[in-house]
Amino acid sequence: MLACFVGIALVITCPLVFHLTTYLPNDLGDPVLNAWILWWDATVIRNGFHQLWDAPSFHPYAHTLAYSDHLLGIAALTAPLQWLTANPVLVYNLAFIASYANAGIGMYLLARVVTDRRDAAAVAAVIYACSAFRVAHFAHLQWLMTGWLPLSLWALHRYFASGAWRYLLASGFFFVMQCLTANYFAYFGMVPLAAVAMAEIWRRRPPPMRTAVHVIGVAVLAALALAPIANVYYRVRQENNFRRTSDEIERLSADVSDYFRGHNRIWLWRQARRGTGEHELFPGAVALALAGIALSTRRGRARPHAGLYAAIAATAFVLSLGPHPTAWGHRAAIAGPYRLLLDIVPGLDGLRAVSRMGLLVILALAVLAAQGAVVLLDRIGSGRTWVVALLGALIVTESWAVPVRTALFDPIPDPDDRRAYEFLRQSAAGPLLELPFATDDEARQMTYQYLTLVHGHRTINGHSSYDPPLLRLLSGRDQGFGDANHLGAAVACVRALGARYVVVHGSRFDSPATETALLHEFESGQIAARHDFGRTVVFALAEDVPPVESVSHPIPHTAMRTRSSHSPDRLPLLFDGNRDSRWLSAGRQTGREWIEIEFDTPRDVGHVRMQTAERSFGDYPRVLTIEAVEPAGTRTLFSGSVLPHFARGFLLDHAYPVVDVALPPNRARVIRLRQGGVTDELFWSIHELELRERVDSGMRSTGDTR
Repeated sequence: MLACFVGIALVITCPLVFHLTTYLPNDLGDPVLNAWILWWDATVIRNGFHQLWDAPSFHPYAHTLAYSDHLLGIAALTAPLQWLTANPVLVYNLAFIASYANAGIGMYLLARVVTDRRDAAAVAAVIYACSAFRVAHFAHLQWLMTGWLPLSLWALHRYFASGAWRYLLASGFFFVMQCLTANYFAYFGMVPLAAVAMAEIWRRRPPPMRTAVHVIGVAVLAALALAPIANVYYRVRQENNFRRTSDEIERLSADVSDYFRGHNRIWLWRQARRGTGEHELFPGAVALALAGIALSTRRGRARPHAGLYAAIAATAFVLSLGPHPTAWGHRAAIAGPYRLLLDIVPGLDGLRAVSRMGLLVILALAVLAAQGAVVLLDRIGSGRTWVVALLGALIVTESWAVPVRTALFDPIPDPDDRRAYEFLRQSAAGPLLELPFATDDEARQMTYQYLTLVHGHRTINGHSSYDPPLLRLLSGRDQGFGDANHLGAAVACVRALGARYVVVHGSRFDSPATETALLHEFESGQIAARHDFGRTVVFALAEDVPPVESVSHPIPHTAMRTRSSHSPDRLPLLFDGNRDSRWLSAGRQTGREWIEIEFDTPRDVGHVRMQTAERSFGDYPRVLTIEAVEPAGTRTLFSGSVLPHFARGFLLDHAYPVVDVALPPNRARVIRLRQGGVTDELFWSIHELELRERVDSGMRSTGDTR
């Protein structure tokens, strides 16, 4: 059976088998990401799991492996191949092909224990291993390696049939393996497992005390195995506020019509014009026909577990429709049960692709199809082998994407880049940044991340389903390196973040003027060395030297009177102690915004501290000028970009960085903050404002309460 599914996989994924070391299935998006993750997993497994979660992307964030599926359930099997071959593309492709065998064998054993028939189980196995769902998720290896869940159900059935503890232990092991393959299954997998457990307890009436002890014991072992991983994901979720919006969840929930829509690359059932990978859930005509036989005939309905798997299919179908079910675009008048689950199940709002619960529908339909096949094959009598072969051929044919799309993956096609990366590989360790960002080019961002396994340095670049706010600030339009008028400030920012190198790929800029301006900024006193490799340049950055901190204490806001050019009604929010409220200009930056703080008596202001938050990272002042109105007149104390100050504050607190601007000695009666830059749409905002008076000042004011 194993050889059979490997053979099927080689045929239906052709021509991939002829290019296992150079091509990836589907595209150069998620397959590149997952090949990189499997390489990283293999590396840390060999090193005793040291720094497992600190994958070399998204510097300076921590635990960045938890921004995506960790794939440890797959890496546990592929790591030895990674060590032997040192070829992540080959390892990924072998895992991709093996996923068919994993799914097929898992379903074969489950269907066989339900039907007690080899022939019917083989039909179910082909349905599950070759479903159209897999074509829609060719880019998601973790959603192809789904055989652990039916294996867990198989072992659970065997436990209730035999009472043997080892089967329940095996069920828990397979469930943990499925969770280690894709995080979603920690939630989704509980649906069929709970249903089977309740149905078997009702049907067989096992000794309650013994069963409770066994179930609790295995549940504790599974929880202990998954707890360290769940803890990391929980911490990352809390630190970065990784939650899916209601719009994301609803957009990636299934519509009833999705179950009648085939992927656009399946030649027989291509109802969709373009494949999204999340809304093509047609389970196949053969599967539906055989399941229909099981549910519409008296003999089919009388078979053990027919009602159970029909209930699992129905439950998964309803849940896959998300919090607000729709049918052909028409929204139901009432919320669905998934809405209730979102309210009561911790962490469920971290999953966005609810439609993937359609896999459980296919799993249940495959088991029902096996029961329908029993009815059909018994009526036929002789020639069953040929009927099974015909059914298998029909199933493969109706879900065959001809030809399977593959993409040549050469991570370093440019010889200039190859020389640059070889230089970096031999250079001292330190984070790097690759430019241009090309945020609209997912494949390039994935490749930047993948290349950490070539040059050996951590990178500020990266790609996952969560884009960290810092990356958006550095790469977004009208901010960071997307602000052509302030590129020097962006360079200073990455220096302050601790970056040691910047790689500039001259051949990849859309605008030669941007490339020229960027190279000019690097030559303006911010680099320690420049290394040219044709059109690829590696800059070694000068070390960031933060200003010396002076001792100071906060000036009470009762000793200040504040005015502003914009939103004066929001000025109290600057001093309300709430980091989530803010003053904002309520319009794009025009260069005419100001805030003025008048003191009760002249003071030596040593620091101006402006606190921001993740949602406001792009709302920093493009050019900040701080003026002091002193007895001798008005004097400029600071003028320039605050991006380096922001970066230093970000290293201390990712969520609520403080922009701390040190000022020279002064005798200010008024401090005026002027915003002198221009943006297309972004505001200027400050969440909390604090002015601090220098302690070692020789000046003593009557308003000073020291």
